[in-house]
Amino acid sequence: MSKQYWIGDVRAGAHDGAEVELKGWVHRTRGSNKIWFMVLRDSTGFLQCVIKREEVGDDVFEALSTALIESSVIVHGAVEPTDREHGHEVQVSSGEVVGGVNPERPFPITESAMAEADGGETEFLLDNRHLYLRTGRMTTMLKLRSTLFGAIHSYFRDRDFTEYHAPNFVAGAVEGGSTLFEVPYFGRKAYLTQSWQLYAEAAMPALERLYTIAPSFRAEKSRTRRHLTEYWHAEMEVAWASNADIME
Repeated sequence: MSKQYWIGDVRAGAHDGAEVELKGWVHRTRGSNKIWFMVLRDSTGFLQCVIKREEVGDDVFEALSTALIESSVIVHGAVEPTDREHGHEVQVSSGEVVGGVNPERPFPITESAMAEADGGETEFLLDNRHLYLRTGRMTTMLKLRSTLFGAIHSYFRDRDFTEYHAPNFVAGAVEGGSTLFEVPYFGRKAYLTQSWQLYAEAAMPALERLYTIAPSFRAEKSRTRRHLTEYWHAEMEVAWASNADIME
Protein backbone atom coordinates (compact mmCIF):
# COMPACT_ATOMS: atom_id res chain seq x y z
CA MET A 1 0.00 0.00 0.00
CA SER A 2 3.00 2.36 -0.09
CA LYS A 3 2.46 5.43 -2.25
CA GLN A 4 4.40 5.86 -5.49
CA TYR A 5 2.64 8.67 -7.35
CA TRP A 6 1.85 12.14 -6.03
CA ILE A 7 -0.60 14.66 -7.44
CA GLY A 8 1.98 17.44 -7.31
CA ASP A 9 4.28 15.44 -9.60
CA VAL A 10 1.44 14.68 -12.00
CA ARG A 11 0.53 18.37 -12.22
CA ALA A 12 4.19 19.23 -12.81
CA GLY A 13 4.18 17.03 -15.92
CA ALA A 14 6.35 14.24 -14.54
CA HIS A 15 3.98 11.48 -15.70
CA ASP A 16 2.36 12.78 -18.89
CA GLY A 17 0.90 9.89 -20.87
CA ALA A 18 1.78 7.35 -18.19
CA GLU A 19 -0.43 5.01 -16.21
CA VAL A 20 -0.49 6.02 -12.55
CA GLU A 21 -2.04 4.88 -9.31
CA LEU A 22 -3.27 7.80 -7.22
CA LYS A 23 -4.19 7.53 -3.56
CA GLY A 24 -6.05 10.38 -1.95
CA TRP A 25 -9.28 11.84 -0.65
CA VAL A 26 -12.38 13.00 -2.50
CA HIS A 27 -12.47 16.81 -2.51
CA ARG A 28 -15.32 17.57 -4.87
CA THR A 29 -17.54 15.67 -7.33
CA ARG A 30 -20.06 16.28 -10.09
CA GLY A 31 -21.36 14.40 -13.09
CA SER A 32 -24.08 12.35 -14.70
CA ASN A 33 -25.12 8.74 -15.02
CA LYS A 34 -22.47 8.12 -17.68
CA ILE A 35 -19.51 10.29 -16.70
CA TRP A 36 -18.30 11.44 -13.29
CA PHE A 37 -15.72 14.08 -12.39
CA MET A 38 -13.89 13.62 -9.11
CA VAL A 39 -11.38 16.14 -7.79
CA LEU A 40 -8.88 14.12 -5.78
CA ARG A 41 -6.76 15.62 -3.02
CA ASP A 42 -3.49 14.55 -1.45
CA SER A 43 -0.87 16.48 0.51
CA THR A 44 0.64 17.89 -2.70
CA GLY A 45 -2.45 19.29 -4.40
CA PHE A 46 -5.68 18.65 -6.28
CA LEU A 47 -6.35 16.80 -9.55
CA GLN A 48 -9.45 16.02 -11.56
CA CYS A 49 -10.16 12.37 -12.32
CA VAL A 50 -12.56 11.52 -15.14
CA ILE A 51 -14.60 8.36 -14.58
CA LYS A 52 -16.60 6.96 -17.51
CA ARG A 53 -19.07 4.16 -16.93
CA GLU A 54 -18.23 2.46 -20.24
CA GLU A 55 -14.52 2.40 -19.30
CA VAL A 56 -14.64 1.24 -15.68
CA GLY A 57 -17.83 -0.83 -15.60
CA ASP A 58 -20.97 -0.45 -13.54
CA ASP A 59 -19.58 -1.62 -10.19
CA VAL A 60 -16.55 0.69 -10.14
CA PHE A 61 -18.59 3.60 -11.51
CA GLU A 62 -21.23 3.23 -8.80
CA ALA A 63 -18.62 2.92 -6.06
CA LEU A 64 -16.65 6.00 -7.11
CA SER A 65 -19.60 8.18 -8.11
CA THR A 66 -21.29 7.64 -4.74
CA ALA A 67 -18.16 8.24 -2.67
CA LEU A 68 -18.78 11.15 -0.31
CA ILE A 69 -16.46 14.08 0.31
CA GLU A 70 -13.27 13.01 2.15
CA SER A 71 -13.69 9.33 1.29
CA SER A 72 -10.33 7.60 0.85
CA VAL A 73 -9.96 6.26 -2.68
CA ILE A 74 -7.41 4.66 -5.00
CA VAL A 75 -7.71 5.21 -8.76
CA HIS A 76 -5.70 3.94 -11.71
CA GLY A 77 -5.55 5.68 -15.05
CA ALA A 78 -3.68 7.56 -17.75
CA VAL A 79 -2.42 11.11 -17.22
CA GLU A 80 -3.49 13.65 -19.84
CA PRO A 81 -2.42 17.30 -20.09
CA THR A 82 -5.39 19.66 -20.32
CA ASP A 83 -6.16 23.37 -20.54
CA ARG A 84 -8.50 23.12 -17.57
CA GLU A 85 -7.95 24.38 -14.03
CA HIS A 86 -5.39 21.86 -12.77
CA GLY A 87 -3.41 21.51 -16.02
CA HIS A 88 -3.71 17.72 -16.05
CA GLU A 89 -6.36 15.09 -15.45
CA VAL A 90 -6.50 11.32 -15.13
CA GLN A 91 -8.70 9.15 -17.32
CA VAL A 92 -9.66 6.50 -14.79
CA SER A 93 -9.53 2.85 -15.84
CA SER A 94 -10.22 1.31 -12.41
CA GLY A 95 -10.54 2.30 -8.80
CA GLU A 96 -11.90 1.55 -5.37
CA VAL A 97 -13.10 3.22 -2.19
CA VAL A 98 -10.85 2.04 0.64
CA GLY A 99 -12.31 4.24 3.36
CA GLY A 100 -15.86 5.46 2.97
CA VAL A 101 -17.60 8.26 4.85
CA ASN A 102 -20.67 7.52 6.95
CA PRO A 103 -23.65 9.08 5.10
CA GLU A 104 -25.18 9.95 8.46
CA ARG A 105 -22.09 11.98 9.41
CA PRO A 106 -20.78 13.62 6.22
CA PHE A 107 -17.85 16.02 6.12
CA PRO A 108 -19.20 18.98 8.13
CA ILE A 109 -17.12 21.91 6.87
CA THR A 110 -19.23 23.68 4.27
CA GLU A 111 -19.98 27.34 3.53
CA SER A 112 -23.58 26.95 4.68
CA ALA A 113 -22.60 25.20 7.92
CA MET A 114 -20.13 27.95 8.80
CA ALA A 115 -22.69 30.65 8.03
CA GLU A 116 -25.31 29.01 10.24
CA ALA A 117 -23.03 28.09 13.17
CA ASP A 118 -24.19 29.50 16.51
CA GLY A 119 -20.73 30.58 17.63
CA GLY A 120 -19.68 31.95 14.26
CA GLU A 121 -17.19 30.65 11.72
CA THR A 122 -14.14 30.73 14.01
CA GLU A 123 -15.74 28.66 16.77
CA PHE A 124 -17.16 26.24 14.22
CA LEU A 125 -13.73 25.65 12.69
CA LEU A 126 -12.12 25.21 16.12
CA ASP A 127 -14.77 22.63 17.06
CA ASN A 128 -13.91 20.75 13.85
CA ARG A 129 -10.17 21.41 13.94
CA HIS A 130 -9.19 17.80 13.20
CA LEU A 131 -11.11 18.02 9.92
CA TYR A 132 -10.26 21.65 9.17
CA LEU A 133 -6.63 20.54 8.86
CA ARG A 134 -7.59 18.77 5.62
CA THR A 135 -8.55 21.97 3.81
CA GLY A 136 -6.23 23.61 1.30
CA ARG A 137 -5.89 26.71 3.47
CA MET A 138 -4.69 24.79 6.51
CA THR A 139 -2.42 22.50 4.46
CA THR A 140 -0.71 25.59 3.05
CA MET A 141 -0.33 27.14 6.49
CA LEU A 142 1.19 23.95 7.93
CA LYS A 143 3.67 23.74 5.06
CA LEU A 144 4.61 27.40 5.52
CA ARG A 145 5.20 26.74 9.20
CA SER A 146 7.38 23.73 8.36
CA THR A 147 9.36 25.77 5.82
CA LEU A 148 9.90 28.57 8.33
CA PHE A 149 11.07 26.19 11.05
CA GLY A 150 13.38 24.49 8.56
CA ALA A 151 14.89 27.84 7.56
CA ILE A 152 15.53 28.72 11.20
CA HIS A 153 17.20 25.36 11.80
CA SER A 154 19.34 25.80 8.69
CA TYR A 155 20.37 29.32 9.67
CA PHE A 156 21.66 28.29 13.07
CA ARG A 157 23.20 24.97 12.01
CA ASP A 158 25.06 26.68 9.16
CA ARG A 159 26.65 28.83 11.86
CA ASP A 160 27.62 25.84 14.04
CA PHE A 161 24.91 26.34 16.66
CA THR A 162 23.75 23.29 18.64
CA GLU A 163 20.03 22.71 19.11
CA TYR A 164 19.35 22.42 22.83
CA HIS A 165 16.06 21.28 24.37
CA ALA A 166 14.75 22.29 27.77
CA PRO A 167 11.88 20.67 29.72
CA ASN A 168 8.34 22.02 29.49
CA PHE A 169 7.66 21.20 33.16
CA VAL A 170 9.69 23.54 35.36
CA ALA A 171 10.01 24.31 39.05
CA GLY A 172 9.89 28.10 38.93
CA ALA A 173 9.21 31.27 37.00
CA VAL A 174 11.37 33.04 34.45
CA GLU A 175 9.17 36.02 33.56
CA GLY A 176 7.18 36.45 36.79
CA GLY A 177 5.10 34.14 38.96
CA SER A 178 1.75 35.72 38.13
CA THR A 179 1.80 34.32 34.59
CA LEU A 180 2.60 30.71 35.42
CA PHE A 181 0.42 27.74 34.55
CA GLU A 182 0.47 25.52 37.62
CA VAL A 183 0.33 21.74 37.04
CA PRO A 184 -0.21 19.03 39.71
CA TYR A 185 2.87 16.82 39.61
CA PHE A 186 2.74 13.70 41.80
CA GLY A 187 2.01 15.58 45.00
CA ARG A 188 4.28 18.50 44.12
CA LYS A 189 3.85 21.72 42.17
CA ALA A 190 5.22 22.16 38.68
CA TYR A 191 4.67 24.79 36.04
CA LEU A 192 4.56 25.03 32.27
CA THR A 193 7.67 26.77 31.03
CA GLN A 194 7.65 30.46 30.22
CA SER A 195 11.03 30.45 28.52
CA TRP A 196 14.03 28.34 27.56
CA GLN A 197 16.38 31.00 28.92
CA LEU A 198 17.43 29.65 32.32
CA TYR A 199 18.30 26.20 30.94
CA ALA A 200 20.13 27.76 28.01
CA GLU A 201 22.26 29.92 30.27
CA ALA A 202 23.24 26.83 32.25
CA ALA A 203 24.26 25.00 29.06
CA MET A 204 26.01 27.95 27.42
CA PRO A 205 29.44 27.32 29.05
CA ALA A 206 29.31 23.80 27.59
CA LEU A 207 27.96 24.51 24.10
CA GLU A 208 28.80 28.22 23.64
CA ARG A 209 26.43 28.59 20.66
CA LEU A 210 22.97 27.11 21.15
CA TYR A 211 19.41 27.64 19.97
CA THR A 212 15.92 26.17 20.18
CA ILE A 213 12.50 26.32 18.57
CA ALA A 214 10.07 25.57 21.37
CA PRO A 215 6.69 26.41 22.92
CA SER A 216 6.22 28.71 25.88
CA PHE A 217 3.17 29.24 28.05
CA ARG A 218 1.89 32.42 29.72
CA ALA A 219 -1.19 32.46 31.94
CA GLU A 220 -2.00 36.05 31.06
CA LYS A 221 -5.55 37.35 30.74
CA SER A 222 -6.52 38.16 27.21
CA ARG A 223 -6.70 41.80 26.18
CA THR A 224 -7.22 41.13 22.49
CA ARG A 225 -9.09 38.66 20.26
CA ARG A 226 -5.75 37.24 19.08
CA HIS A 227 -4.19 36.55 22.47
CA LEU A 228 -2.35 33.24 22.83
CA THR A 229 -1.46 31.50 26.08
CA GLU A 230 0.76 29.08 24.15
CA TYR A 231 3.14 30.25 21.45
CA TRP A 232 6.27 29.06 19.67
CA HIS A 233 9.46 31.04 19.35
CA ALA A 234 13.09 30.74 18.33
CA GLU A 235 15.71 31.63 20.93
CA MET A 236 19.49 31.56 20.94
CA GLU A 237 22.35 32.11 23.37
CA VAL A 238 25.97 32.89 22.49
CA ALA A 239 28.96 33.01 24.83
CA TRP A 240 31.49 35.84 24.51
CA ALA A 241 29.12 37.96 22.39
CA SER A 242 29.14 41.75 22.68
CA ASN A 243 26.31 44.12 21.81
CA ALA A 244 28.02 44.77 18.48
CA ASP A 245 28.12 41.02 17.74
CA ILE A 246 24.41 40.69 18.44
CA MET A 247 23.50 43.66 16.23
CA GLU A 248 25.50 42.18 13.37
